[in-house]
Amino acid sequence: MINFGARGHDVTWADTPELLARGLAGYGVHNVQLALPKSFPEWSGADAVNPGMGLYFRRVLAERGVDVAVLGCYINMTHPDPAAREAALRRFEAYLANARFFGAPVVASETGSVDADPGRFTEENFTERMYREALGSIRRLVAAGERFGTIVGVEPGANHPIHDIETTVRLLEDVDSPYLGIVFDPTAYTTPNGLTCDGSDQVTFTRNALDAFGDRVVAVHIDDFTTDETGIHRCNVDEGTMDVAGVLRLVAAARPLVPVILEQTTDEAIARAVRRYGNL
Repeated sequence: MINFGARGHDVTWADTPELLARGLAGYGVHNVQLALPKSFPEWSGADAVNPGMGLYFRRVLAERGVDVAVLGCYINMTHPDPAAREAALRRFEAYLANARFFGAPVVASETGSVDADPGRFTEENFTERMYREALGSIRRLVAAGERFGTIVGVEPGANHPIHDIETTVRLLEDVDSPYLGIVFDPTAYTTPNGLTCDGSDQVTFTRNALDAFGDRVVAVHIDDFTTDETGIHRCNVDEGTMDVAGVLRLVAAARPLVPVILEQTTDEAIARAVRRYGNL
């Protein structure tokens, strides 16, 4: 059995918490990665998020049988501008402080980029300096997570300072806290040629990653992709080339009922994925 969820902003027509709850339940998912900056940007700032907001979302979603599995607070934690980095880290800390009111055990982010606006694929992100920059930010956030009882979920990716199995394991060893978890996404580890960062397919990579740090995986992202001469392009599950079933079987065996969040899979495509793979 796959414990499917979806990103809140992938229910594209839901512009209130009540409609979001209705949409998620209607598509057959029971947890959500709630990214306030994407779904409700006017409520997303560090000075806006508060316990009452969390309790309201929790109540409205629970009425439809939906939990907040992950509170998304995706920041560039290695931003080259120290002031911008500090503002981003403070916003993440505010989410950690309030996550329990949303019922969210995890607040998640990628690990950033040497660029102010991440997106360009560059090996500059793979240097020891960038690893150390990411490590410093993550240590700070995990210390806050320990105070508030909330897990910091780090999502490694092929264009980030934490970019492969080795750097993921190194990070877990260097931080050494149960309040650091991994949001595992095999597509995020995939390079523009369609193979993962170690040159394998996504199923092989998933098997190796789960062997290396599976006990630290607190959520899984599943999306599909295509590739062409311009690079990799995310798409609805089953509209690309990834062996989705192969990845999900490994995840279900290693981490039973871990939240599996569909990404880049919107509206009715969410329901199709749940119907096809929910009983694996």
